[in-house]
Amino acid sequence: MRLTAVLILSVALLGCQGGGRPAATGGGGSALARSELPYGGSEEVASCAAGANLDGGRAYQVIFPSRVDEANVSIQVHEPDSIDCANRHALILEGHGYGGGRQTAVGSFAALTGAGYTVISIDQRGSPDSGGTVRVMDPDFEGEDLVAIVDWAEQHLDYLRYRDGNLLLGSIGGSYGGMYQYLLLNKDPDRRLDAIVPEIAPHDLTYSLNPGGAVKSQWALLLAGAGDAQTQFGQDPLIRATLIEGAVTGEFPEGAVPFFAYHSMRYFCENPLDLQPGDGGNTEDYLLDPALQLLPLTGDGAFTVITPSTRSVPQVDALIWQGPRDDLFNLNEAWRNYECLKRAGGDVRLLTYSFGHHFLTPNLGLGLQTLNTLASPLNTQCGVIDKDAATLAWFNEKLLGIGNANEIVSTGRDICFSLTEGDAVSLPQMPVGGEPFPVELPGGAPVPVLIENPLPVVVPLATAGEGSEVLAGIPTAELTLTRGDAALDALCQEETDPILRLGTCDATVYVGLGVVRLLGGELVPGVPDLIEEQVMPLNGLGTHSVELVGVAERIQPGDQIVLLLYGLNDAFIVSSSRDLATPVVFVSGEVQVPMQGGLPNLVP
Repeated sequence: MRLTAVLILSVALLGCQGGGRPAATGGGGSALARSELPYGGSEEVASCAAGANLDGGRAYQVIFPSRVDEANVSIQVHEPDSIDCANRHALILEGHGYGGGRQTAVGSFAALTGAGYTVISIDQRGSPDSGGTVRVMDPDFEGEDLVAIVDWAEQHLDYLRYRDGNLLLGSIGGSYGGMYQYLLLNKDPDRRLDAIVPEIAPHDLTYSLNPGGAVKSQWALLLAGAGDAQTQFGQDPLIRATLIEGAVTGEFPEGAVPFFAYHSMRYFCENPLDLQPGDGGNTEDYLLDPALQLLPLTGDGAFTVITPSTRSVPQVDALIWQGPRDDLFNLNEAWRNYECLKRAGGDVRLLTYSFGHHFLTPNLGLGLQTLNTLASPLNTQCGVIDKDAATLAWFNEKLLGIGNANEIVSTGRDICFSLTEGDAVSLPQMPVGGEPFPVELPGGAPVPVLIENPLPVVVPLATAGEGSEVLAGIPTAELTLTRGDAALDALCQEETDPILRLGTCDATVYVGLGVVRLLGGELVPGVPDLIEEQVMPLNGLGTHSVELVGVAERIQPGDQIVLLLYGLNDAFIVSSSRDLATPVVFVSGEVQVPMQGGLPNLVP
């Protein structure tokens, strides 16, 4: 049933395919130098040198050609409310979410322009007035365009502010609008970014879309469809083909791993695949490739690595925001970005809030936690720390040298964990692991998990004491999956049909921490709450040493902390276990829970 549904949805997506844009091949356009970028605006630019148009407060579009392929690069310039030619103005870039567009209305950034900042809001490649193919923050396409935008600003806006000859430059945006900040930081040869505020952004897209080797199929199909719908079928054919192939087959195409790794912050931090200039790939080994090409779908989808990784990033002051319930880019990814930027030497802070991608893919049947979240879906505070106020204070201090950001970001350099609205705690670092608990039945027997069962097996771990218990950090686990007998495990075939995988013992168990609530002195029966609505897949038989998804939750006195083992999870709805010959697996091992005791709520 699930496989039939995804095939129908995939065909529906293909039926929407129109006159798709050809994939960019790179290097075909004229390489315009910084001083050669045309103005491209519909209004006269404000100029301190000419003493013209200095009233400020305007918002206007600018379009100039990409240096890569001469596709349109579209931006919206939001002037400061009043242009000061004596002191001049720092520049802030803003980027939209995937498939979105630039902010055009006057007043879109009132807090920033009112404080004297110039803001440039960007139409990323392929969205909506920028041309070219959407390549998901390719260093050699979107990266080059981003560098050109900053070059254009320096060439045409003579009221910008400098320090020691370097442009004072900051950036804001969430999701795709966080990815561009990390890309520009690493791509700009002049290293002009001084302060960034990325939100709910990934560290490694291969982890985001394929954690533990299990395709996050719900998101894959959503991104494949929505990405095309909102970019006029402007996604790179390789992206579209990868997401659909992964959802249909349940396996992430091997040839796509380097592509998404190259488009990730992790590539610049450590380059784990050791990608080198000249490496590349295409869709030739995709199972569905011939059919997809006939529709057509994949076309000439291909990529080549051009920008090398130095396995280090430039120093920058970063205020990172992340939602622990975000089931596309989770807390673990924000922590990895945090660690990478800290190694570079900047002032780096990590704060969490309730906002995130989880509203697009709700996990059904969770109860109390979901209701609490939906009551304040746009809450962007970590306790008393407001994201917008913190952002302005961050730029004031880091770019202009005025004020004290610690007066707003009251946790200082500690990590701020938002638990519920109005309740937050801080810790000096991200806890990883914690108190160990065995995963077993009474008497030490392994825990049976029925494959394809959406209801969890509940393994009790601990009960919160009188002062409540804060879970904050990244749990870890070492768990073994078997068919219950080594002789049965030995019968598993290595290869079979690529869709049903009969006889391969293809089995995936989804693991997350949960809580059974105390009500009226009694534990509430039924399905427990899955903390943060997050699971980590354990894909395949054998022993798995994993980091589970990070949590930030206050457990009330008497509530029971449990481990939840699912045979089916809706985030992986069409890419979970397929071998009907393996209806049940047995799980044993240990989980380590980041229990912090009864930490007090942050107060003003």
